[in-house]
Amino acid sequence: MSSSHLRFILLTTLFLTLAPGITPAQEGVKFHFETGTPPWAGERIELPPGFARDLGWNGVEEIRFAPGMFRPAEGDFFSYILVFVLEPGSDVSEKGLEKELLTYYQGLSKAVMGSAGETVDTTDFSVSIKKAADENSGAPTSAAQAVARNATLDWVEPFATKKRQTLHLEIHTWQNGDQPVVLSCVSPVEPKDGAEPWKALRAIRKSFRLE
Repeated sequence: MSSSHLRFILLTTLFLTLAPGITPAQEGVKFHFETGTPPWAGERIELPPGFARDLGWNGVEEIRFAPGMFRPAEGDFFSYILVFVLEPGSDVSEKGLEKELLTYYQGLSKAVMGSAGETVDTTDFSVSIKKAADENSGAPTSAAQAVARNATLDWVEPFATKKRQTLHLEIHTWQNGDQPVVLSCVSPVEPKDGAEPWKALRAIRKSFRLE
């Protein structure tokens, strides 16, 4: 096993140990990602997660990490797809998204840095969200009436670099029955047509579906 593969496993394990398990009811939600080869590793956790207990959302999170997720030298460093399936009535308006995503990432940074014996000031973390120019573009084929938004997150990346980082998010929200769904493609790379890792992220998003 290479040292980079071992580091990926250790960092992923750290992320998951900060989150609780899944109840039997939540195990019934089926997420379908077509990530190709090599497959993108990931996991499912319960919301609110252990690292952000004050999150205002309840439900299930499923995540898929790009192969270079925890390797700063890679072009797909810290790039991933994050999906929340939430309890009916959860606030996924722009203000709701800004509030809950900020809470999520503040908690994640603080918990991971704390596990390494370090502290981080999260008070200056910020999330900015606006509707996409074409708010119906790029959604999963299976998602009816999805709304597209673009966002930026300024925070401290706690896993590999422990430095300030700006993340770009392409967010789609829609209803799966009475449950709000929030799907985010995330990367520090600016989203541009044809650029990696966005080409891969968008292809995976397009084919994503729930059952």
